[in-house]
Amino acid sequence: MGEKPKVVVAQSVSQFDKKKVLSNREKWATISYYYPQYTLQEASQLSWRDINLLLKTANRIQAEQNLLLLNMISAPHTEKGKGYTELANALKKITEK
Repeated sequence: MGEKPKVVVAQSVSQFDKKKVLSNREKWATISYYYPQYTLQEASQLSWRDINLLLKTANRIQAEQNLLLLNMISAPHTEKGKGYTELANALKKITEK
């Protein structure tokens, strides 16, 4: 008689954990990395509001840079190079500010 087919269960690949909580020391180190004018000790003396603002700003800047790289990679593969001209126009607007 026939054998039962084996069931394969796929596991999800771990994604970037948005809910990961950084320790204070990790936050200070991140600030020191993105803002070299701050030493670890100086970053530890910043207020909670300033720490969060600096971290959010660093994350936003990093995301913008990654998005720009993604657009550069994908632009030549768009229909008739439309993505390239859109990217060039967007960058031109930024430089004119």
